[in-house]
Amino acid sequence: MATQYSDGGQSIVEREFNTKISNLEIDERQQYIPVSRARVKEAVFQLDGIDDDIRDGLAKVSEMLEAIWHHSSHAGLENLKSLYESMDPDQIGTPDSEGKEGFLDTLTDALEDGNWEKISDEEMQDALEGEDVFAISLDVRFDEFVTMKLYKLGEVSIEDERTSWFGLKKESVTIDAFDRIIQILEFQDESWFNERKRMKHYQGEEGKGLHIRLFKTVPKLDLETIFPNTSPMMRGVDKIKIGAPLLGGLVTIGMKFGPLLLGGNASGSTSLSLLGGILAALGTYVMKTYMSYQKTREKYQTQVSKDLYFKGQANNAAVLNMIVDLGEEQEVKEALLAY
Repeated sequence: MATQYSDGGQSIVEREFNTKISNLEIDERQQYIPVSRARVKEAVFQLDGIDDDIRDGLAKVSEMLEAIWHHSSHAGLENLKSLYESMDPDQIGTPDSEGKEGFLDTLTDALEDGNWEKISDEEMQDALEGEDVFAISLDVRFDEFVTMKLYKLGEVSIEDERTSWFGLKKESVTIDAFDRIIQILEFQDESWFNERKRMKHYQGEEGKGLHIRLFKTVPKLDLETIFPNTSPMMRGVDKIKIGAPLLGGLVTIGMKFGPLLLGGNASGSTSLSLLGGILAALGTYVMKTYMSYQKTREKYQTQVSKDLYFKGQANNAAVLNMIVDLGEEQEVKEALLAY
């Protein structure tokens, strides 16, 4: 059958196709497929209209795709491990930063192939200003890093239980979290900390090299909890808990005992004794309130440490294995679905 052409030499089919393409809306969602390769194959093989012959053919195509990407991924993994070897903190010798830029470029390509995305400045700022699971504010000392990169893979929703009305009311809330987070850190050297008189924060020999961490299910607003160099800060509500009773106590004492102390009706020794007793009682109350805050802070710090223990999946060279493995999974699933 003869091909029908419109003006400009394009066929009618080509023109209609181009028109449809130009009208398509670009989907900005992540390309991450949050199910296993086996479940994708199972779902594809069970589609309506696929008979046994087609199913057998798809199985062979899947095996071929898996073999191709596995071979390619293995070569990529060996290259990454070779580039990272000199800066790996887990090596026997002292790590250095030689070849860091080349390694990071290669690692970035591998992450992009696996559909990882960079954590934006806005997402990081939201985490610093907000809180999800942990009711504690943490100050991250970003200037201590020579290199700091964060990547995310997928998003999930998790359930958490909150209490209010002094523990009398409990409610379940849904929290948005990153399914996977990769953190890449390199600390300043010893001279940098020494010049700024911040040696108490120097990580020592353990801080040398390029550190790579993989975490799972990290709440978006608790992103700062995965950093190793944080300092707890007193939240506004905690300051109110300490400051409000103190201010109220001072006002009450002033109104009740001010006239007695200033009116001249009491002797000097009596006034001093009374004032000393009042200040001692007030100081005891303030100390009790502050110790309560310290206890609460230690409780949350313990929770953060415990949470990180279960969220941490891999460190350093082991992360490279998981990056390549997850990337291979994504590539095979995408290729199979596209086919």
